[in-house]
Amino acid sequence: MQCMRWIVSVMVCIGLFCNYMLRIHIDFAITQIVGNSTNSSTVHSQYDWTPLEKSWVLGSFFYGYILLQIPGGRLAEKFGTRNVLGISMLGSVMVSYLLPVLAGWSPWAVVAARIIQGLLLSPTYPSIPPLYVKWTPLQERSRFVSFSYSGSNLGPVLTYPLCGVIMDNFGWEMVFYTTASLSLIWCLAWFVLVSESPETNRWISQDELDFIVKNRDEGKIQNNQDGVEPSLFKIVLEMLKSPKVWVIMAYDLAYCWGLYAFLVMGPTFINSIATHGEENKYTQNALLTMMPFLAKTVCSGLFGILSDFIISKGVKLITAQKIFASLTLLPPALALIMMGYLTSEPLFCVLVITAGFAFAGATGCGGIQNIMLQAPNRSGTFLGISNGFGNLSGAITPLLANWLTHPDSSWDPILGWRLFFATSSVLNVFAAILFIFFAGDKQQQFDTF
Repeated sequence: MQCMRWIVSVMVCIGLFCNYMLRIHIDFAITQIVGNSTNSSTVHSQYDWTPLEKSWVLGSFFYGYILLQIPGGRLAEKFGTRNVLGISMLGSVMVSYLLPVLAGWSPWAVVAARIIQGLLLSPTYPSIPPLYVKWTPLQERSRFVSFSYSGSNLGPVLTYPLCGVIMDNFGWEMVFYTTASLSLIWCLAWFVLVSESPETNRWISQDELDFIVKNRDEGKIQNNQDGVEPSLFKIVLEMLKSPKVWVIMAYDLAYCWGLYAFLVMGPTFINSIATHGEENKYTQNALLTMMPFLAKTVCSGLFGILSDFIISKGVKLITAQKIFASLTLLPPALALIMMGYLTSEPLFCVLVITAGFAFAGATGCGGIQNIMLQAPNRSGTFLGISNGFGNLSGAITPLLANWLTHPDSSWDPILGWRLFFATSSVLNVFAAILFIFFAGDKQQQFDTF
């Protein structure tokens, strides 16, 4: 088979889509889980959770999610992306099947389950860069990475409308059963089709194997001279001593903060400002919420093609990465500020954030690629550190939004939303400046011992 590397890319893309389904299905379903409205054709359970309980349910995933980022990346380097990603996804599927039952017990049972689900999905993103290093020719890497990561953009694009249709017709419980079943199908296909490297793949042709092996590394990967693997603690400590690592950590924190500001709180924000009738309300809200992520998905692939093109014309890798990192952070910063002042026009508000989030699709050509440039040997551990740090925002943003927008707060909720989105804008600008002036372009010392 001549296109096995692209089949692997498609499988990663679909896997990240399923990953996002499992992490965000509750963000939209909770708009029906909590409350007292009913659908004309379906009677479904609803619960009187307090705003604080609701915010804990929304943020609890990330308390588990940040814990195994670093070990997950290291596990993938040692035991393979195929095993780490496949097993973590399979475990999360099982938890999703249990969530409707646990919701009937207590919101705190859901919190506990979501922490476990976050723990299970924690290794997924850090586990992927080692697979990229083995499977991607250097001249195709921007397209490969951008396309693969577009699956995380497709998550909100398809999950929110799917949730809306299901909730309008069958009730919120079916949201969890449906998303879990689709993800289970992916797990089975993953273990059948994907191998850890092209050398061990049963489906690949010899010509494609030779092409990948010849072009993937360009001498970047170095092996340990004495054959002794350093401890994870030593690797992490050396990484944290590097200012270049902190630049990527700041980039990841800003990117994730802006993403979760809209991804986790977006359905609640849209629900609070949109005005429409009761009929098909969840489908309408879902369509509004998905628009920014649809734009991000489309532009992710376009940015990948553009990045490979300008690099082929002689632009340095680090220069291209700084350009795309800036595009990832600065337009969304402006859009989030504007969003808070357009609450009287929900559609126009969403159009503005859609335009801003389209540029966030450039991240696959910016910060993520920079990690593989600086640490091809330990890209999983590196991403584990930065992604774990960045995803602290997922635990903080629901609590911050609840504090700023709660009806009993001392200021108007609209002002609270403006302050909430402004925090993301400030972080984005700060991180973009750091990346432009201080991002590294050499293989780091912690990657060579």
